[in-house]
Amino acid sequence: MPLEGLSAPVPTLFTSDGAVDPERNARFARDLCDARVDHLFVLGSTGEFPSVTPTERGPLIEVVVESATGPTDVWVGCGAPSTAQAVAFAQEAERIGAAAIVAVAPYYLHPTFAAVDRYYRAVRKAVNVPLIAYNIPSLVGYALPPSLVHTLARDGVLAGLKDTGGSLESITAFLTGAPEGFAVFPGDPQFTSAAIERGAKGAVMGVANIVPKLCVELVAVARRGDRARSQELQPIVTRLVEVTRSGPSPSTIKFLAAHLRGAEVGYRAPYDPLTPEEQAAVLSRLEPLRELLKPFLGRLPSEADGARGLGAANPVLPVKPGSLSR
Repeated sequence: MPLEGLSAPVPTLFTSDGAVDPERNARFARDLCDARVDHLFVLGSTGEFPSVTPTERGPLIEVVVESATGPTDVWVGCGAPSTAQAVAFAQEAERIGAAAIVAVAPYYLHPTFAAVDRYYRAVRKAVNVPLIAYNIPSLVGYALPPSLVHTLARDGVLAGLKDTGGSLESITAFLTGAPEGFAVFPGDPQFTSAAIERGAKGAVMGVANIVPKLCVELVAVARRGDRARSQELQPIVTRLVEVTRSGPSPSTIKFLAAHLRGAEVGYRAPYDPLTPEEQAAVLSRLEPLRELLKPFLGRLPSEADGARGLGAANPVLPVKPGSLSR
């Protein structure tokens, strides 16, 4: 599938004892495919990639690739602190069936930008599928310069970029002066419609794990230039992003996926299930959005559905309609 449309950065789901759970990850992937997301992005930030061991990566990627249905394909996060490790991850992902490689810049220690240039060139030389850079300075510790990204794009190294720079100005800087055909994807969902209007090819949206049909429609209407409908949907997405920020990441995304659509999820320490207090805070922020989300959820899951997804040790707290202030 072309590098365009909606990419869902899927969470990694675990058993009650913290092992990667093949069945839960397979079901979660199939549900997103049924909602018609264009790409499943495995082992990104939402997928807790630093806490998934090298021996766990291959089987997890394989499960998601085998579970993808219809036109939906799979992107795999392969960034690492060392070039050799990123190359090995990328080669493994391509061998298993990744349609594209997403590589965050080397993190923790900060290399020179000349070294970052060599890092991306080495990964590109090692694989035949498209390579997408990932700019997320809040976690990596530095931002990728647009000039470096554009040089790598013109040289055929990078096919695209996911930008989670935290501002529309960051996305615009990568769009401005980019070579023709270079695919820029905002990673901050609150900027989806504005970024697409400025030339982005789609979006990578963590909240697609919670209400996928809402995100599918927003990206679709924005890409076809339906500003009226985009202006209806974007504020809902932005408010949903604010809900996710009222609890710890990525556990809050898992909690809401379980609570709103009955997804079966699972956690690995230290990214634990929400405490009762954290659940209450998230649900308080969610309450004013419930009616707006209903058209995109179909049957609203019962509290029992949510409790099943979270595990009996951490049930979803009941919320009575109208009991929380708007």
